[in-house]
Amino acid sequence: MHQGKKINVGSYEMNVRFFNDSNCSEVVVLIHGIPTNSHLWDRVIPYLKQNYAVLAVELIGYGNSDRGPYYDLTLPKQANYILNALDQLNIPTAHFVGHDLGGGIVQILAVTHPNRVKSIAVIDGVCFSNWPLPKVVSIRYPVAEEFVPSPLFIERMLREGVFYPSLLTPELIYQFTEPFNTPTGPEELRQASLALDHRQTEDLVPYLPTIKCPATFLWGQHDRYLVPYWGKLLHQSVPNSSFKIIPNASHYSMIDQPSIVAKELLEHLSMVR
Repeated sequence: MHQGKKINVGSYEMNVRFFNDSNCSEVVVLIHGIPTNSHLWDRVIPYLKQNYAVLAVELIGYGNSDRGPYYDLTLPKQANYILNALDQLNIPTAHFVGHDLGGGIVQILAVTHPNRVKSIAVIDGVCFSNWPLPKVVSIRYPVAEEFVPSPLFIERMLREGVFYPSLLTPELIYQFTEPFNTPTGPEELRQASLALDHRQTEDLVPYLPTIKCPATFLWGQHDRYLVPYWGKLLHQSVPNSSFKIIPNASHYSMIDQPSIVAKELLEHLSMVR
């Protein structure tokens, strides 16, 4: 397993995994969402790293990155942490790919720092006012055992978000649950939920038509958390963008269909070079 390294991004240390890092002229930054981490991309990275440097980040509050209070875990702050990490790695511009919360972060970067963005791809991402999910909100003040923030809650969320449950292996579940399987883990997961506010993407809506970089929106055909309608709406809002449905995939389409997701990403990236 590729080992991560910690990068100072201000008040926190961000864990990242950098593949094919000698090719810093063409960097693809992979950004996960809640409740996952950089291992979300493990089955896609082998396809991308053949021709690109791939930086899989772990948002502050997730994976092996530092934890923080909810007000330091908002999407705009996460976007700034990622830019700080790129600065530390001497990467002036990059292609950004985001899933779930990462999709919202990608939109923020494209609107607020277009000079740093070569292209964007959003996969089953938060946008407009379609988030946070009721399931994620439920862990803020749980009223029943099933809503208590815990590794079991994470596993249930993952299982309900894939089309092919057999692909969610015990090893992969462990990669996602282990970082929160600590005495402070439940509160850390709760803080991550408290940071989420749909206004963080809703405020971007008037500026989506100003995005000039190449943009691709990929959506799982059977995404039960964020239905494909939202990808279509993003496509209609961002000029010269493309929208593709990933067949036989749910919310975690890179787990259900890694080869198809990789193929679509490579096609997207090939149009930029």
